[in-house]
Amino acid sequence: MVVSISQAEQYSLQIPAHRFSQGGREAYYFALDMATLDGLLPQRVDESVVREANRRLTPSHAKNIEDYLMGCSDWVMGGMLLGIAPDAVEFEPYPEELVKQPDGSAFGRLSIRTRRINTMRIFDGQHRRRAVQDALYQLGNDPQRADQLAALQHSSISVVLYAEDDLRALRQMFADASKTKRIEAHVVTRFDRRDPFNLAAKHLSEQSALFGGRVEMERTTAVGMNRSLIAINQLSENLKTLEVGYHRRVSRERNDELMLAQERLYQRCLTWTDEFLPAARDEFSGLLSGQITGDHIPSWRARSFAYSNTFIRIMAGCYHAWVTENPDWQPLADFVRDASLEIGDSDSLLSRAGTVAPDGKSLVARRQEV
Repeated sequence: MVVSISQAEQYSLQIPAHRFSQGGREAYYFALDMATLDGLLPQRVDESVVREANRRLTPSHAKNIEDYLMGCSDWVMGGMLLGIAPDAVEFEPYPEELVKQPDGSAFGRLSIRTRRINTMRIFDGQHRRRAVQDALYQLGNDPQRADQLAALQHSSISVVLYAEDDLRALRQMFADASKTKRIEAHVVTRFDRRDPFNLAAKHLSEQSALFGGRVEMERTTAVGMNRSLIAINQLSENLKTLEVGYHRRVSRERNDELMLAQERLYQRCLTWTDEFLPAARDEFSGLLSGQITGDHIPSWRARSFAYSNTFIRIMAGCYHAWVTENPDWQPLADFVRDASLEIGDSDSLLSRAGTVAPDGKSLVARRQEV
């Protein structure tokens, strides 16, 4: 790809592009390396730049993307959507493209008048743009990361430029572009292999005597007549609680440490699932002995809180707090085994703990009440 500024016409940025029509608007698709993107959109993205046609900038979101860019060599990033005044661009098809397609699409040379470049607005991709700016700045100030800086500068991002500068239209385009379906939590857990707890949850779903074959993989919850104990995303979150407790976040450094110590994490989680939980409740030991099967789980769920995800997470939090002070978890298991978890029992352990209302049918999942 060659990007040049014409010496004869200093007002024009020229780049190979594909012209097409979308929703009645003319649009242009091209790719820019990060260094050229800085030249095209040199101003730092902040609250004073992002206005009118976009949501408020969230610096923490941009920082997360920046950390991802700088921490992963095999990163992937979606394109940017921009609007520009129609008279700020010119398009010249390549000679072989002069025989137009029925839809008017063509490959050719796109010229952007830099004198009108201030009419350009990012209506989707502002946080990615800010992240790229900050990553280049950080790497540029660290001589030891010169190779990483060069690699990022020569990496490219796709751009779709719409010939549209009407503010109301851009607002609607932003709203329309944001109506994509969010990725469900269980899918993220199954696919994201950069999270140690996702990997541990997947491992337990296959290797744990208690959870193996009893983890819901296609839904975000396992309730009602579901024959699984827990959903894969819920299991991942519970394993995080098991490792770091309720109120702590996992830093990037800690995440990296756990990724390098997966076997230790697996063994700690297996002790909790296959030793502690069965020792703490008949509902779990019965599954291991075969006295309770998947067919029985729905009926047990209707009379005991043991199969509630909230209770299982409480057990993860309690286990974490207990073994932090005392590696012997047996007294905790004995205490839980002797307690009532019967639904509707006003004197049950969970009622006395305040995690369920007297005679209540469901647990309150608020952390501060656990």
